[in-house]
Amino acid sequence: MFFILRKKGIILVIIICFTIVTYGFVNISNSLPKFIKDRSSLKINYTLSPFDFRMDLHGYSFYVNKKVVENMKSSSERLLVNIEDGFQKSTSKIMNKTSNFINNTTNVFKNLEDKIGNKIQNKVK
Repeated sequence: MFFILRKKGIILVIIICFTIVTYGFVNISNSLPKFIKDRSSLKINYTLSPFDFRMDLHGYSFYVNKKVVENMKSSSERLLVNIEDGFQKSTSKIMNKTSNFINNTTNVFKNLEDKIGNKIQNKVK
C-alpha cells in the first residue's frame, strides 16, 4: 500500500517537473528575437489573448487557435450531413427495391389467381 502511494507521488512529481520544463522552454523560445527565430529550425510563437500557439519545425507546422476549433466544427457538420444524405439515399433505394418486389409478387399472385380461376371455370363448363 505504501509503495503504491509512493509510486503515484513519484509519477506526480515527474509530471510537474516535465510541465515546468516544457513551459520554460516554450516561454523562452517565444521571447527570442525575430532574427534568432529566423535562423532556428524550431520556432515557437504564442499569444494568450486571443489564444494562438504555433510551432514550426523545418517544413512542418503545428498550431492551436480559434481556427482549429472552427475547422473541426465545420468538418464535423459536413461529415454529419454526408452521413445523413447517404442514409437517406440508401433508405430510398431500399424502399424502391422493396416496393418493386411487392409489386412483382402481387402481379405473380394476380396472374396465378387468374389462371386458377380460368381453369376452374373451364372445368365447371
